[in-house]
Amino acid sequence: MKNRKGQASMELLVTLGIVLAFTIPVIFLIFTITQVGYEDTAKAQADASARTLAETLNFVYSQGEGAKRSIVLNTPPSTESVTVANGEVTIRIKTSEGYYDGVYPTFAKMEGGSSEPITKTGLFTVEAKCNNRGEAAITTEG
Repeated sequence: MKNRKGQASMELLVTLGIVLAFTIPVIFLIFTITQVGYEDTAKAQADASARTLAETLNFVYSQGEGAKRSIVLNTPPSTESVTVANGEVTIRIKTSEGYYDGVYPTFAKMEGGSSEPITKTGLFTVEAKCNNRGEAAITTEG
């Protein structure tokens, strides 16, 4: 009878080992798929934020001297920088494959040709205004 107790324990351990051997790879696969989905969402968010900022700059520029508008910009947590230069708004994010740039063109003439990159992430307020020389500029609040 004592032999049976040892055999039952051993069978339980073998069964548990087999279940773990099949479960662990599935869990890693799920984490990988989730990470890819998260990066795709971050890329789409970077593109949308670049478009929103560029359209705001174009709007303010087209309104002329003295026009200004504040927007709430939502950038992904992996944002490295937000840059407005050379006729485009660029939001650079870091992904597992390297850097991704969400870019959107703008026709607005920028103050000084470019601006310092913004390094904030998440939700923050950006004010776009047109100065007395007819050039658009952005500043962050808070």
